[in-house]
Amino acid sequence: MNNTGLVQPPYDTSLVGVVKGALDYYGIDTAPAETFALSGHAFAINIHEELCPSGPYCWDQNRFRDLLPNLGIRMVELGMVMPTASPAEKEQLAERVRSELDDGNVCSVLNMDHQLVIGYDDTGFELALPWGEGVVDSTPARLTFATWEEFVHGPPVVFFRFDPTPRRSESAATASVLDFAVDVWRRPEQFAESPYGTGNLAYENWLTGIDAGHGESHGNWWNAVVWGECRERAGDYFQNLAAAEFPGVIDQREARELAVDYRALSRLLYRASDKNASPADKRRFVEQARDLDAGCVERMAELRAH
Repeated sequence: MNNTGLVQPPYDTSLVGVVKGALDYYGIDTAPAETFALSGHAFAINIHEELCPSGPYCWDQNRFRDLLPNLGIRMVELGMVMPTASPAEKEQLAERVRSELDDGNVCSVLNMDHQLVIGYDDTGFELALPWGEGVVDSTPARLTFATWEEFVHGPPVVFFRFDPTPRRSESAATASVLDFAVDVWRRPEQFAESPYGTGNLAYENWLTGIDAGHGESHGNWWNAVVWGECRERAGDYFQNLAAAEFPGVIDQREARELAVDYRALSRLLYRASDKNASPADKRRFVEQARDLDAGCVERMAELRAH
């Protein structure tokens, strides 16, 4: 069984990649910038105090899932098991996923990364390769039934289903995303626990991590790339609003200012990802990014206050 036409785009933010792949498969017309912004992910940031590359994955994503109807889709958890679980436990969950696929539903799996489940045969699931064959070990092309040998040394394995759902109005969607962006910054304890931190705590962790010598790690590069991509898409989203013929919830001037700052912010994070940059330069880029992020959040909070 194979879902012909199901493709996961090569986003570094693989969670948004599986959402966009599902939207495209169901024929729900949504631009990349909208997918990042109206899901809230464009405004998220989560950093481990030692700059572990798990930052983009280890935060409470319930609010993210709550925002997905802004795009016309829902994400439902089908089940979770440890890679060391018994073959019977694995088979029980695998059978549920096969049944969903047989019904024509889009499913994804999370272990080290989010991957769409393209289909299955007699021996295992076929998984999407957002970055190509053999590029990243954490995104195998298959998951073997019974043994799950490709994920045996990783974190829990979680499967999800995506369902089309009525799309929220533009005003309701925009308001919910602005509220999310402000909450991620001002109430970070809702979204992650120590040693992780979201929003303003994410930047504190990042700077502390650089000072502790973790700035040259793979985790520094990966976090900067993922969160840089998110802020770049936020800039694209606000630029699209600024260019709209009819002003929406955010007027064109406000949208243009947010677009400029988010694009500048994304460039700073990409510069912090440069493996050849010195720790001092990385620290400076992250500090400047933090200040821009804080300013954007304050402007969005003001928009919601009026």
